[in-house]
Amino acid sequence: MRVAFDSRPCVEVRGVGRYSRGLLGGLDRVVGDGIEILETHRPRHVDVYHSPWVDGAILRSPCPMVVSIHDIDALTRPSERLRGGGIYLRLRHLALARATHAIVPSEAVAEDAVTRLGLERGRVVVIPPVAKSSSAWSWEDVAQATWQVYERALSEPGRAFVSTPPAASIRLESS
Repeated sequence: MRVAFDSRPCVEVRGVGRYSRGLLGGLDRVVGDGIEILETHRPRHVDVYHSPWVDGAILRSPCPMVVSIHDIDALTRPSERLRGGGIYLRLRHLALARATHAIVPSEAVAEDAVTRLGLERGRVVVIPPVAKSSSAWSWEDVAQATWQVYERALSEPGRAFVSTPPAASIRLESS
């Protein structure tokens, strides 16, 4: 299996950068023979594409796409529509609607993804991040759980090409 991983946020020191570096390192330690992790934001000739940030989600993915969502507020607050442009935000919503699965850090964010972004609950998977002070949950555990999401995405490949925008996008267009 070949997995494309968007490693562009790895340059960030905190937040999404820390998550991306930790997950990529965990995936490197967890994967077995015959599995290749490609660090690219252009998923060509791969089985699954994973964007660890919303900005890396693409509209027309040639394979099943998994997106990690860290902050729902940035996608729904009115100031982001003005700052980032209304069309940019609508395109982010559409890219999320076309993702096979979304990974979120908590049940609260999962509920927000369902109610505020219009994602189906069955497509939203909660994988808690690794806390710096806790040794109970390691990056290998996160990588193993993420790998299971990749396998689910492969078992439902037609889901990657949903063409209807989420309810949140419809509300944005009318305002």
